Amino acid sequence: MFDRIKRFVRDIRVDLDFPRYERQQLEEHEQLAQKRFSTKQLDDEKTKLLNQIELQASSKFDASIHENENTKSGLEIGANNTKYLLSFFVRDYKQELDELYAEKDALFSKKDDLFQKKNEIRDTLSEAFEEKNKAHSELNYYKDQIDSWYAKSDRTPWLFGNSGKKLPKHSLFGQSFGDLDSYKYHRDAAYGDVRDAKSRISVLKQEQHELHAEIGEVEHSIGELFGRINQVKKDRSEMYDLKEAGHNRRDLQTKLDKLDYGINKLKIEVREIVESKKEYIGQEKHRYGVVQLEAKISEIEQNKRQFIESFNLEENQQDRKRLHREIWLKQRGVA
Repeated sequence: MFDRIKRFVRDIRVDLDFPRYERQQLEEHEQLAQKRFSTKQLDDEKTKLLNQIELQASSKFDASIHENENTKSGLEIGANNTKYLLSFFVRDYKQELDELYAEKDALFSKKDDLFQKKNEIRDTLSEAFEEKNKAHSELNYYKDQIDSWYAKSDRTPWLFGNSGKKLPKHSLFGQSFGDLDSYKYHRDAAYGDVRDAKSRISVLKQEQHELHAEIGEVEHSIGELFGRINQVKKDRSEMYDLKEAGHNRRDLQTKLDKLDYGINKLKIEVREIVESKKEYIGQEKHRYGVVQLEAKISEIEQNKRQFIESFNLEENQQDRKRLHREIWLKQRGVA
């Protein structure tokens, strides 16, 4: 019984130690793969040959490529300059200005409407302040009347007070609760009028603020619009100056067409030279044996991958487990 438990514990310890041993074996396996399937010498030889071929190809083709690229760049500069000059002749300045002036009229009309609305709000706001002041005056009047009523109710009878005596509900002469109720009613109504006036003033001020912002946007748009109008006029003047200098739309378009044709032709020539350079490099790679070297390197790398992947084969893993157990037991004098 004791031996069986001892073996059970020992097996657990062996299994727990195996991942460490497995990592060590994998590292050694990969190091062995690097040594056994090294392509360094072949890679160095391939790099040397490719550099030699690239140097020969550059010597044979790059001068023509650079020459054509430089010529194309010069033509592109000329084409851009011609496009710039031509841009002054292809526009309908009258139509542009008519549209801008129509936009200007619409903006000024909108601005006038906004200012009219602004004046209306200003007048309405003034009325609202007057209503608020009037309501405040009435509120203060009836508050004073209420205070006066309470003060009067505490005075002596010969001063029309009651000296603590019960007042009548209504009275044609002297003090009554009907008067107090009337004062309170009018005071509360005045409170409501003040609140309504304040609320109306708040709404009008918000409308006034939004209106000021909208007016500012319209004025900003008008400023930008005048800038666009001035630019169109400036461009039109530039077109007149170009005409006086001997330029015209037909000649500029003819010149641009020729430049574009030359640019496209050079693009095609450059592509053809670049393609010829690629074909030359491909031929030289065969002639110098680079293709064969690449195939050999690829074969070695494939064998290397297969060797590394063999580490995970079930039979190899079982062999390592068995060997690990033997080593573990031997190190502890159990084998």
